[in-house]
Amino acid sequence: MSLGLAARRLIPQSAKNFLRQRTLPWRVSILLSPYLPISICVDVGASYYPHGKWLAFLNAPRTQWLAVEPNEANIGYVKSWRWPCQVAACTTGLSREGGTQTLYVTNVDTGSSLLPPEITPSMKHRVSSLGYFFPVTERRIETLTLVQALAGLSATAPVFVKLDTQGTELSILQGAQPLFDERRIVGIEMESTLLAQPVMKGSGKFWQACEYMEQQGFELLHIKPIAAVARSGRVRSGRNTYLNECDAVFALRPDVAATLAVEYRVSLLAFYLTNLFYEEAMSLLEHDAEVVSFLSIQGCSVDALVAILKAAV
Repeated sequence: MSLGLAARRLIPQSAKNFLRQRTLPWRVSILLSPYLPISICVDVGASYYPHGKWLAFLNAPRTQWLAVEPNEANIGYVKSWRWPCQVAACTTGLSREGGTQTLYVTNVDTGSSLLPPEITPSMKHRVSSLGYFFPVTERRIETLTLVQALAGLSATAPVFVKLDTQGTELSILQGAQPLFDERRIVGIEMESTLLAQPVMKGSGKFWQACEYMEQQGFELLHIKPIAAVARSGRVRSGRNTYLNECDAVFALRPDVAATLAVEYRVSLLAFYLTNLFYEEAMSLLEHDAEVVSFLSIQGCSVDALVAILKAAV
């Protein structure tokens, strides 16, 4: 254990919480989260913990948080949920069509997918440890579509989706076309492969995701390319490895969002802030008087929020 890690473990949790709440995202969340309207956040592939970057929604009492993870043992944290938002668990996997599907359980279960792993000739020299994937066991499981998974939650609230499902992210979204047609989905964070020949056979590629999302009235706000880990396992400056995958953030275009109810635009504001787009958030507050009025009526100190954002941009 490093000295730095050992020292951090000696800091009382109360002190850690105090320091955390002095950060910009926490300060923004304290001002905004209590006044957000009902929204649905779906974490697909929700193993081990909810991602803290979603503070604005996790701290919002009206948020309906749905943790989707077929491996029930990996979402035990839901039973001791400490966030102000409402939480529910879905232990059924998602797919484009729903119904019975084959789950390919990899040797390390975090790589399991509805797609089989396939190491093509061009990838053989790049995959240093086949033990992560193989041996693979096949298991028949029941799945839901994203639309079906939302049953029992608000039928009118804006929806935000985070996906990490080892290659099936795009197909799950394509199976939710009714939600796109109704303009229910406002923001998406998804993992996507950048490989010409993905290791999970049939994975939706990043360029395909961009094309599909643009067709639904979305824009790409951010991409975080993720390079492959060097076979040595060491990270060295001045050395490159091939691009493996990326995390991508999509949101409804402002002109599309402008046609929706004010609650949707307020939720879009929270999504901008979740992903640190402070200038986009500032622009929305400057040009959308209805959003400002909504928050003010709810009790939010919009002036204080604007002051923090101005200091950040």
